[in-house]
Amino acid sequence: MQQDRAEKVLDLLSTLNEIVEKQKSKISNIYKEDYGYPELGPSLNELNISEKLKNALINYGIIKLYKFQKDALDSILNNNDTVITAGTGTGKTEAFLIPILDELLKNKEERALLIYPTKSLERDQISRLSNIVKDLGISYGIIDGDTPAKERAKIYENPPQILISNPDMIHLGLSLSSDFRKIFRSIRFVVLDEMHVYKGIFGSHMKWILYRLSSLSKNILFIGSGATIGNPEEMGEKLFGRKVKVVYGPKRRKGLAIHVFIDHGYMSRWTFSSYIISSLIKKNLKVLAFTDSQQMSELISRISRKSYNTNVLVHRSGLSAETRKNVERELKEGIINGVVATSTLELGIDVGDLDAVVMTSLPKSYSSYLQRAGRAGRRENPGLVVTIMGDDPIESYYLNNPDKYFSQDPDPGFIEPKNKEILKLHFVAYLLQKGFVKKDNLPEEFLDVLKDLENENYINNNNDVLYPNWKSGKAFVANYSIRSSGPIINIYYKNKRIGFREMPQALYDLYPNAIYYHSGEVYLSTKLDIDSYKAEVTKLNDISFYTKPLYDIYVIEVIPREKRIAGTIPLTYGDVHISIEVTGYVIKDEYSGNTISTSYYETPIKWNYWTKGVLTRYPEILFESGEKKISSYHALEHVLISASRPIIGASDTDLGGISYPSGHIVIYDSSIGGHGGSKLVFDRFESIENLAFKIVSSCSCEDGCPRCVFSPYCGNNNQFLSRKGALSLLKYVFENNEVKEKEEKPVGKPIA
Repeated sequence: MQQDRAEKVLDLLSTLNEIVEKQKSKISNIYKEDYGYPELGPSLNELNISEKLKNALINYGIIKLYKFQKDALDSILNNNDTVITAGTGTGKTEAFLIPILDELLKNKEERALLIYPTKSLERDQISRLSNIVKDLGISYGIIDGDTPAKERAKIYENPPQILISNPDMIHLGLSLSSDFRKIFRSIRFVVLDEMHVYKGIFGSHMKWILYRLSSLSKNILFIGSGATIGNPEEMGEKLFGRKVKVVYGPKRRKGLAIHVFIDHGYMSRWTFSSYIISSLIKKNLKVLAFTDSQQMSELISRISRKSYNTNVLVHRSGLSAETRKNVERELKEGIINGVVATSTLELGIDVGDLDAVVMTSLPKSYSSYLQRAGRAGRRENPGLVVTIMGDDPIESYYLNNPDKYFSQDPDPGFIEPKNKEILKLHFVAYLLQKGFVKKDNLPEEFLDVLKDLENENYINNNNDVLYPNWKSGKAFVANYSIRSSGPIINIYYKNKRIGFREMPQALYDLYPNAIYYHSGEVYLSTKLDIDSYKAEVTKLNDISFYTKPLYDIYVIEVIPREKRIAGTIPLTYGDVHISIEVTGYVIKDEYSGNTISTSYYETPIKWNYWTKGVLTRYPEILFESGEKKISSYHALEHVLISASRPIIGASDTDLGGISYPSGHIVIYDSSIGGHGGSKLVFDRFESIENLAFKIVSSCSCEDGCPRCVFSPYCGNNNQFLSRKGALSLLKYVFENNEVKEKEEKPVGKPIA
């Protein structure tokens, strides 16, 4: 058996090496991951649970629990709000289902709500649940936006003991349907599965949805279940608003996986990724590729088809539910052997066994990497996990230090519970749910936005008894997405809506003359009307280029919330008022990424918003010229943001930055209202500085390159950057020289 596995590993590596060598590249690092089963716990006969449940579990194939499953059973049956954290495919679902089923068998009046982040996951889990409960007499059902009206009416009339739903349905149902609210008055258990995805904006929304849900029943026990994160207790307490007990399971998948880092070399990242994916598919391997950008996924699919004659489908948000379901089905049934996805397929949606996972860049967090990697491998076969590395400061660092990547601690989940835009939504939703509320009975966070909502005519205040404005309130709740914190720009082709992008990201994707990819087609953005939340596009024939925006970002105001000194660097965390001006765009070659031309608008496209951020100031050391000075601060801003990614678990686009000639640097949450990432930057700034120093000090370039200080998201196309200047600044502050602030506010023209 061991020899068979060894031969299969060698075959996989030989296949990959052959593919890579054809492009004169090479495999940089190989890491073998081989994990057995989790530690065993007691047999079913030793458990104090229903005999009926024991028999059902035996029929399902369970005769013993793992130790962490027994720990979860004890915690839940002892009425502890519980968070279960363990790796992919280790038995987390059974860990929370067994105690819930035991309680539901004892009390037929109690109910459980299982919340999954997507409809696809709901339907995956219903088949798994049905296999366990088929002989128990426990009723179950799904209620979401796809549930037919007749089926929904049956659920309202005779609610099942186990109800499966998603955050969007719960949010709208609590606000707008009295029938929906009634079925949750006897809820005993609320399970938040895939809890690790409730970070940032989505997590901030979920916190307040759970707050609203808990107001219906005083007897709710919260259970969270998810992959390994660095702060499960803190995250559980923020989401549930209560103290939690954490149950730790194994961090990694069962089975054997081979992890490989490959430098994409002279080819552009997307072209090389397309080549690797297509080549593996042609070797009869079933491949799931991941990218953190919607437009990158579309581009890779297109290049795979056009240049390598391989059909690689796209799975991402912004596509219709029907399109995504068809992609899942075709991959599972073997109709296609390749899909490129964003994080939409990172979760446990069943797409069948996969031979290989290809990540087109390092994921935003190590936890995300483990989730994606865990999808590779058949039951008896090893999985191949390929990560395309190269022109990125963090990737360059880990290419040279792979052991540090695979030995790092899990990254934390971050949530910003005081995002004002999110608070406004859930305050109005809460009033619609309750009808009226006395001001004294509200949480402090809601009171912070009360005056705004009164001024906006969403709330009526009658002697500190608050009522919703029913008409405007219902419209507000119904038209606001909990997957974002800001307005949505709808995309139209020939007067038909084909998709959407949220602000401010829409500014960077749909500016006039932008190339926009959607469902394998190439479009040109012809109009962006922010006031009417509308973009118009037209189709293009085959092209061999793409576009990137040029933009300036200005800080209008910073309202401090917290201050501290990090070493000798002053830090201020607070509300930041940002102004974005898209000034033009560059056209780049699809194959090489080289710039073909640059164009500027006569009138920039402007948009302002509030978010959260960190303001700091570095010393004004002696530079040889004004250009060298701003180039040094600009490079330092870039590398601080790059270093933040692995420290806080942020994606490339979670944070933005601005630098000033006065030495001020602002790092801010890219989402409207903030998502909590910049607060972690504020808290962990010393670690971020240390990693930034390692990046700029270890690069061998002359004075700046993609491996140290360049950024694909730079607003001025990576002009005015000095690695040596950034290194000088960090060396200066590490020598504990005192920073003397001459200006409290940034001075000079900023560079984004």
